[in-house]
Amino acid sequence: MNKKKTDLRIVRTKQSIRKAFYELIQEKGYEAITIQDIADRAMINRNTFYLHYQNKPDLLDTCMDELLSELQQTVVLCPFHMNPFRLSRLETVMQAVLEHISGSITLYYAMLVEESRIYPFRAKMEAIIKGKLDEGWSPAQGDSPLAVSKELLLEYLVSAFMGIVIWWIKNDRPLSAAEVSSQFSNIVTYGHLRAAGIAVEE
Repeated sequence: MNKKKTDLRIVRTKQSIRKAFYELIQEKGYEAITIQDIADRAMINRNTFYLHYQNKPDLLDTCMDELLSELQQTVVLCPFHMNPFRLSRLETVMQAVLEHISGSITLYYAMLVEESRIYPFRAKMEAIIKGKLDEGWSPAQGDSPLAVSKELLLEYLVSAFMGIVIWWIKNDRPLSAAEVSSQFSNIVTYGHLRAAGIAVEE
């Protein structure tokens, strides 16, 4: 057997293992899964699993790292500035993230939603989003006084961003990525009441 065929077999085996892993996380939750469960679902034997991964945490770490690396590559390509702020730039970041998620929706559902969620994954994803928003300040702008704490503002934006992402995944993408991104950007820019068209009396 030549090397190319061997490599393709390895790729397919790893894909089967990861697909089985994500399906089982959704069905049983991470803690309840055994190596035998994964092997049975992927239609391999336990020895084949151990040829590729040391144990279940190693498989989880590998899956998280690959998914987050893809997300990082996605957001790196999006230009973003906080001062001056441009609604279209935030919209671009959100839409890029949602479109990336759509391409791996089963994986993100397994990592972020309901009882199956993996807390370290959310924390690492939040760090990527926060880093992107934080990079919008140039060194000079970072020293400029703000009316609110910069850290508080970043936490607010990241929490809102992640809340909408999880809502979108959990509810099977009820709006298009473009529509969600547009509405989120309007809420951030104009405030939730004004963006919703609700009159406010002082």
